[in-house]
Amino acid sequence: MLLMHLFPGARYRLPPIPQLLAFGRHPHAAELERRHDQWLRTSCPFATDAGRQRFLSHRSALWTAATFPTTEPVRFHDLSRLTSLLFAFDDLCLDHTDSGVHTAKSSLADCLGVLRGEPPSTEYGQALHGIWDGMGLRMPPGQRDRLIAALTDFARGCFTEMASRADQTVPDFPSYVRLRIQQSLAAWIYFILTEYAAAVDLDAESREALDGLHWLSAEHLLFANDLFSFRAEHFGGDHLNAVCVMTAAGASLQNAVDELVRLLSAREHDMAAALATLRADASPPVLAYLEKLEYVVSGNLAQARFAPRYHGTQEFIDHPIDQGTVTLWPDRTEHSALKQKAE
Repeated sequence: MLLMHLFPGARYRLPPIPQLLAFGRHPHAAELERRHDQWLRTSCPFATDAGRQRFLSHRSALWTAATFPTTEPVRFHDLSRLTSLLFAFDDLCLDHTDSGVHTAKSSLADCLGVLRGEPPSTEYGQALHGIWDGMGLRMPPGQRDRLIAALTDFARGCFTEMASRADQTVPDFPSYVRLRIQQSLAAWIYFILTEYAAAVDLDAESREALDGLHWLSAEHLLFANDLFSFRAEHFGGDHLNAVCVMTAAGASLQNAVDELVRLLSAREHDMAAALATLRADASPPVLAYLEKLEYVVSGNLAQARFAPRYHGTQEFIDHPIDQGTVTLWPDRTEHSALKQKAE
């Protein structure tokens, strides 16, 4: 498929997106973010100080504050650090040179070893070891085994994407969705971490009963991320994004956005209905899990609307992007509603 190149200043009209799911922000977000950022300054691996400062400007702990707003501080600190480490690893996978692939694969192998109780041998493994020292004691053994399996699948998808980026190839839409959801989106990692946030360990029967909801959740996560991360990825040369996939198949930018919003809106309605049905006869552990999962999905969408990582600015943190005209520049996103407030 041929890639569509957007010129700086490209615009689209964002349609309204329904918000039917419960949403919150952790009441101690500011304090927890400071604690997270102190860890980020001292323990998370970055090639340069500039890279560390750039990552700090993304304020990644706010993702955890939106997705786990009712989680106790100790588990929140585990989740915020682990999430940032996954984001950093995701960035590492953008380097598709031989050296980049080697670094990513050796770091991943080391992290899997740390989760199994082995000593770390890389900077990423060392960072994970600092988190896992306490988190591993709080996580049941079976849950830990499932986390290792999910992380392995995630890495497999990341390495497949690295090869695709190197070849500058774009898959068809169904193949793209299947790859991202089953592997590189990390949704299945977060479903396990949601159990951890809820302090429950779901049995196999309960997890099987949630398969349909998990697939809906994963698609919701994917479509929300791709809709708002598109600018940063496209201008950064990373075209493994649903908008790029649709435009490469012939859709205009506006038509691709409209279709992605349609898909996201449908998943929002489907999830709200599925949650209501499942709660009707759920056990207490499943109810606790569903509460946390609803926040994860709604919080991911909320964070995508303001994420400095996606938009190149912190201006949207208090004024998230809503319906209206969105303008895409190589270094930032502009939104008509925020411009009107400034004027």
